[in-house]
Amino acid sequence: MASKIVLHIGLQKSGTTFLQRVLQAGGEALAEAGVLYPVPPDWERGKRTVANHEWPSYGLLGTEFPWVSRERAAEEAGSWKALLDEVDAWPGTVLLSAEALSVVRRPAVDRLMDALGTGDVEVVVTARSLGRSLPSLWQQHVRNGRSVSLAGYLRTLAEQRRAGWERIEEDPALHLWRAFSLSRLVRRWSEAGAARVSVVTTPGKPPGLLWRRFAEAAGLPELDGLPALTGRQAHTGLTAPETVVLSSMNAAIRERSWSGQNADWVRQVVTERFQARGDRGGRAVIPPEWRPRVAGWSDEDLRGLPGTSARIVGDAGDLRYDPGLEAGSAPTAEEVGAAGADAAVALAEAALDESFVRRNVRRVRRRLR
Repeated sequence: MASKIVLHIGLQKSGTTFLQRVLQAGGEALAEAGVLYPVPPDWERGKRTVANHEWPSYGLLGTEFPWVSRERAAEEAGSWKALLDEVDAWPGTVLLSAEALSVVRRPAVDRLMDALGTGDVEVVVTARSLGRSLPSLWQQHVRNGRSVSLAGYLRTLAEQRRAGWERIEEDPALHLWRAFSLSRLVRRWSEAGAARVSVVTTPGKPPGLLWRRFAEAAGLPELDGLPALTGRQAHTGLTAPETVVLSSMNAAIRERSWSGQNADWVRQVVTERFQARGDRGGRAVIPPEWRPRVAGWSDEDLRGLPGTSARIVGDAGDLRYDPGLEAGSAPTAEEVGAAGADAAVALAEAALDESFVRRNVRRVRRRLR
């Protein structure tokens, strides 16, 4: 049985994909130092591009995640058992990473802690400023097929907060604030028996600084063999004009009732083109009329953090949102137009390529008859 388990539970948009790729690439060096980062044998299924432990957690917690069906949970039961077998067989430290675990309610936290079967479980939370996280979450929302504006997205979050913290803790659908209220997140896990909860502040750049902070919080040894991943390997998001274009495309796709497969193909083609652009426009930022409200949310959530048992690794100032330091504005019509043109060209090229392939396949088949 593992002597210690370190759970990295996110948060979303705090560098989790970057960290998971470093852990995956450095798995052999870590294992030689006594730390296991299990790579699920079937991690390449579907669209998964990085090895983490979210899918296996579906096999234990299932519909606790609002986006997981009973059928999907049953499919992952075997992967959860396989992961647990690896944990049980390893004599040293095991590190598991699944940002979805930040949203689960207290009974699910208890269930997971019981299933891990060891009293020495440490939790690591990576976090960044709410003013940086919310625009990033919005663009991910759009990449997943939504068409809401950033202001509309923030209005929904405001309505959720007005529902009150008691309801947020109980309602599976209100999962975002269960994760992003750091003081409540820390208390949820520490009261469930975590030996230590560390909050790692995400500095933005350089990515190596985030890795060093994370390694300190997780108690990982200093290893020269670990790769330094940067750039697109660190999971590049969309810019403000690109997100506006993709949001409008999602609305048009929905109006035409395209199948999920066709819609996913469009989004994949467009997103890949966006990420390869040179002049991409500015990042999404909190709209000016929302900045005081978001700053208030941030202050409220962070006020309770010193009263918890959390160990802060990094600069606590990284977590604060100061509207006065907000740089950037809404994308210009020219930026949106340029992004839209790139999206149209990417789709035309992809369609022509597929048409060319189909024509040539038919030609070859005719010759073989």
